[in-house]
Amino acid sequence: MVTRAPGVGIEVRMLEVAGRLAEVAAPAHWTAARLEAWLDWAQGRPDLAAAVADHVETLTAAARAKGLLNDLAARKRFREGLGGAFLLGVIAQAPGREGRAQVLDAADPASAPALAALTAARRGREAARAAANALAVRLQAVMAAVLRCEGEAEACADPARNTSLARAAEAARAAGASDAMILDAIALARAGESQWVAAVEDPADEGLEVAVVLGEGGDPAARHALARAAWSPEGVLIAPTLEDAETLAAVAAWPRAGIDLMGFFSDAGFDDDAFEVAVQLAALAAAAADEPALLGLAGLGDWLMAQALAYDSDAGRAAASRLFRAAKEALGEIGLECRLALIADADLALRLGGRLDAGPASGPVTWAETADGEAVRVLSEAALRGIAALGQDLEASERILLGARSLEDAPGVSAEALAAKGFTAHEIEAIEAELPFARGLADAFAPAVVGEGFLRDVLGASADQLADPDLDVLALAGFSRAEVEAAETFALGSDSLEGAVFRTAADIGPVAVRAMLESLAPALDVPPVLDVVLPWDTAPDEVLPLLHADRPIRLRREPAPASATLDLPAVPELRTRETPEPEARVVERIVERDRTRRKLPDRRKGYIQKASVGGHKVYIHTGEYDDGELGEIFIDMHKEGAAFRSLMNNFAIAISIGLQYGVPLDEFVDAFVFTRFEPAGPVTGNDTVKSATSILDYIFRELGISYLGRDDLGNADPAELNADGLGRGKAEGEPEQDEPLHPASHYISRGFSRGAAPDNLVFLPSANRNPGPAALDNAQVCAACGDIAVVRKGAALICETCGARAGAPLEGEAS
Repeated sequence: MVTRAPGVGIEVRMLEVAGRLAEVAAPAHWTAARLEAWLDWAQGRPDLAAAVADHVETLTAAARAKGLLNDLAARKRFREGLGGAFLLGVIAQAPGREGRAQVLDAADPASAPALAALTAARRGREAARAAANALAVRLQAVMAAVLRCEGEAEACADPARNTSLARAAEAARAAGASDAMILDAIALARAGESQWVAAVEDPADEGLEVAVVLGEGGDPAARHALARAAWSPEGVLIAPTLEDAETLAAVAAWPRAGIDLMGFFSDAGFDDDAFEVAVQLAALAAAAADEPALLGLAGLGDWLMAQALAYDSDAGRAAASRLFRAAKEALGEIGLECRLALIADADLALRLGGRLDAGPASGPVTWAETADGEAVRVLSEAALRGIAALGQDLEASERILLGARSLEDAPGVSAEALAAKGFTAHEIEAIEAELPFARGLADAFAPAVVGEGFLRDVLGASADQLADPDLDVLALAGFSRAEVEAAETFALGSDSLEGAVFRTAADIGPVAVRAMLESLAPALDVPPVLDVVLPWDTAPDEVLPLLHADRPIRLRREPAPASATLDLPAVPELRTRETPEPEARVVERIVERDRTRRKLPDRRKGYIQKASVGGHKVYIHTGEYDDGELGEIFIDMHKEGAAFRSLMNNFAIAISIGLQYGVPLDEFVDAFVFTRFEPAGPVTGNDTVKSATSILDYIFRELGISYLGRDDLGNADPAELNADGLGRGKAEGEPEQDEPLHPASHYISRGFSRGAAPDNLVFLPSANRNPGPAALDNAQVCAACGDIAVVRKGAALICETCGARAGAPLEGEAS
């Protein structure tokens, strides 16, 4: 009978299944990841008990058809025992893999090109996965540019009229996408699709590809090619004999079943009889599903820790050997072809809650989930049983392993030390509340916990530091590394206790694992394989001396961490005199701006545009900097409702603030043209924009035309546009050289003139000076109003704008 520790039962939990929340009944001790693995096995059915019942019923019928369960009582025992074992996660099954591993003999010269081809194929898959991921991101951006557009469907799908789409398409083409792929993405977006889905081959599904027989000597070229294949993250399996290689290649595709060793503990200890019954149940289920099959035992390291046996000890190896021999004898009693083996199957291990490769335990500390989904550090079931078996004080052990979970009286980074650094009770309470869920002390001091305002105002963090996701708050506060490590051990505990029983897997080296495999080998039906993982920065030439052939090994290099970066110096571009410099084509312009607000002058220029959109009057009032750049807008709609007027006023304020902080006007124009809502329709009162799909569409068409020269946004006859606002005056002379000149943009609204003011147009600054007749004659500028409208009428110069007589009377004229 399969048992479990007292207090373990089934509970109803909420879990997201197929995009919706569903109630799932599962053992209380299962983590969310383990439960999700079982739901994947059940093909997403939230009623896990019903899925298990259907699977067990199918196995019962298959076993009966094969003559394995001939009487009703046997079928009942099988159905009830296997169903309970599945629901508790004590027994699990996995289907076989397609294909069979290739066997190569390193003594054969033909193996060298085969291994080289294997390495090339792996590199090709890796490159294809990276390229597919990068390309998917770019094509997704193409679809997003179409989906976010608010204009007409044809305009949104046209790069010539949708600037965002043009940029996204150019980036996708630069990433390697063909024009056909870009057009497909646009078509999918127009059809309503929102995701560019591209399936990328998962290396975990490839299984064992090659087993190399490496006997004495071997072909030098093959050994060199083998070292290159083993240097890849996928690695290669090396066997000492042809028999071992063929056996490992054959069983690689077999179905497999596993048994969780921790499922047979009770207050009385490990239940050997229940374990042997479970072994026979699992073998019978495997034989019913498909024969032959592999059977593995999960959680050997935890099983040893629960009995206070060190993994790296003679007693531990002897106990493990007896356990596997007992399992083999139980299999022999029923006479089924189910081979006892060490299995490398991550999914099956996740469903059983333990590794099936006879490796050491991960350590006495594990993670459990609270009712609201938070992960907290707790002692594992194996550690609790091991502490009790040794007669150690549980509370003292918990304090060592889990820490005080408080910084009160901590060495180095204590509550008093934090207060001295400026931390208030508010920040210290937030840090203390985060400690039970932190994997390290840095997590409890994250900017999100402490607060950016405190970091900036008290600790003096700069804007660049606040933007750094890896900001070390403790270092910023002035704590040394030694102080942080001492406080972390005090508050969060250690991963292991003194002694060999409660060491972590990282503390147990490959020598201990190899010794354990050698002790288990006589009880196994399949040769055990030792996994040898090399550091990611191992050089290719360093692999060759590590090749061994005395026992099967799986040699591979661990993948590079995410922190692995390549620092490239600035390299000047090499050019030859014979090669002409290509014409630069601007695809996308990135403007770096300081995050400070650029205030408008107190006396500013601008223009007011009155128009009517769909019968609704709209007034746009602009304010400009001295250089003519737009700095603010006001929007008035006098006869609209108060709520709508207030919304438009505040929208104008938001746009103005963005402009003053450096947001380019063209970004606002691209975002709001083609937006569609009422009021909309014909536009009157504007000489360039004659229709608009919304108020915002009209406003940003007008601003784009006036300040950006975006004549493509106008929909009037361009021949009718003559809006420089400067009249037809024409200067006949030059001002005196000693007169300072100011550009016309200093006085004339750039928006009102729609950018048509000539660059060489200037105003004389001394409008109130009384120039001589010659100067007036040459400049034709009115001294009273400053306008260029002075004409000669008889013997006098008269300003047509204000009517003033310009200057003193000419010689002979009456005063």
